[in-house]
Amino acid sequence: MRHTRITWSAIFICLTVFGLFIGGEVCAQSPNLSFDPLLIERSVRAGETLNYSISIQNESMFEPITLELNPCDITEDISGTYRLVPAGTTSYSLAAWTQVEPQVITIPPGHERSIDVNVSIPRGTSGGRYGAVAIAPKEGGSTSLMGQTVQAPFKFQMASFMELEISGGAARRESFISDLNVRPSAELPSVRQQVGDEAVVYSAEVTNAGNIHIIARGNLVIQTEDGRTVARYPMGGGKGLILPETTVALRSVTRPNLPPGNYRAKAVVDYGGSRPAVADIGFTVTESYVEGKIEEGKTLSRLVVEPAELDIQAKAGAFSSSILELANRGDEPIEVKSKIIPLAFSETGEFLPEEERGTAPGWVEVSPADFALEPGRSRRVRLSMRPPKDADGGYYYDLIFRSAGADAAVESGTNVLLFVGSEVVKDGRLEITDLKGGVDAATVDAVFTNLGNYHVNIMVDFILWRVHPQYEEEETGRIIPRQTETITFISLPMDTAPVLPGTVRKLSFQIPADLEPAEYEMAIRVDYGGEEPVIEGLIFSVEGGSDTGD
Repeated sequence: MRHTRITWSAIFICLTVFGLFIGGEVCAQSPNLSFDPLLIERSVRAGETLNYSISIQNESMFEPITLELNPCDITEDISGTYRLVPAGTTSYSLAAWTQVEPQVITIPPGHERSIDVNVSIPRGTSGGRYGAVAIAPKEGGSTSLMGQTVQAPFKFQMASFMELEISGGAARRESFISDLNVRPSAELPSVRQQVGDEAVVYSAEVTNAGNIHIIARGNLVIQTEDGRTVARYPMGGGKGLILPETTVALRSVTRPNLPPGNYRAKAVVDYGGSRPAVADIGFTVTESYVEGKIEEGKTLSRLVVEPAELDIQAKAGAFSSSILELANRGDEPIEVKSKIIPLAFSETGEFLPEEERGTAPGWVEVSPADFALEPGRSRRVRLSMRPPKDADGGYYYDLIFRSAGADAAVESGTNVLLFVGSEVVKDGRLEITDLKGGVDAATVDAVFTNLGNYHVNIMVDFILWRVHPQYEEEETGRIIPRQTETITFISLPMDTAPVLPGTVRKLSFQIPADLEPAEYEMAIRVDYGGEEPVIEGLIFSVEGGSDTGD
């Protein structure tokens, strides 16, 4: 649960001067309020009730204020900003399940009041549900100033937001890149105000077609027409969270640093699924302009491949096959072409560029390799494998399906995780590699190495304790044993990218940089499916603001 205290001072223009009487009326000073929490993020089960409190502080020293609290829905605009809308507007609404008590409160000057919020999740619910408790002056409400009753001459609204994931149900994560374009910043007023007219804006609009929110992280790859990579940039927008049935633009803004010519911009968006959403578009750079966009009236195709991952065990020299189903969720027919390359990830769990992966062996085939797919239709394809007689251990391939048009293309596919043999060995090693101080936060780096012959998915926990050493009380002579106090605990969800045999996965954590001078102990635990997790610890001390590892 995240708790954030927010102070909000209403800003308005008043035609009279504070404290003067005009026509028997007084102009009220703007209210100064703070509330907590701004956001509730929770995982709850269907049939359960979530209970929490909103604390509102009237920080004015002179004026009481009367507020009304009501459940409402939220939507998200293209920039990733939440908007309040009437209750029951969205299909993922929480409003009908939310009760607020009391709904109307009057808070005296300098006082604080708590409001109880109860959210009852019906049985049979799945996916995600989202909403807010809107906080606003009561209609017709008034305040008091120096014994005079006055009407508030303005309207304001605040909100405490809720993001709930219904655990135990059928959460469906499905996302598409629905638009991709390259434009000068001069054509985007919101960007132009920040960076001027000369920048280049790469924009990938990501649509959440699932029933639960996604956290989208994008990367942009710029390539020449012959496939040579010339630049890589991160892409972001809003806070990265995209609600169901919502489209948010992830952008990368750069200076015009490409020589004139034709290029392709490839957006790779990781949203928590087994595979990222991928799309690319051609664009042209001239001496005075840059542009790349989808032809008007056209859309990017929506190609879905199921399953997104195949985990197969086979015998050396034996034939095996699997069926995949491809669906065209778009409105136009598409031509699909397939290819198979080795599956490989970077040390941070991202797909390595195709040019760094080599080619797949001839004993891995897909049939049919190319075909047409009408809107709303699906097609089954067969993956066939016959590993050689001397094969042993893990073999990993990336089965990619590409739908290309004249201007842009999208990719989807399946991770093929093949194990040949009878003895699965899961073994791993964890090493803390670095502890580095910083101005706002310190960082801890670690590396997990897969020493076995089988791929593993890892779950990671990090904990930091302050150590209170053993000491003897002077008055009583009693020995107080060594104790620890938890400072930070971080639990990461299971990594969607498997750690392949013989490869490593880098881990990084942030800890507070303003630790008091004392002795500290940290521990990292990695669960990877072996007989027992791997755990690595480190004791260090903070002396006068500097860290020294032991």
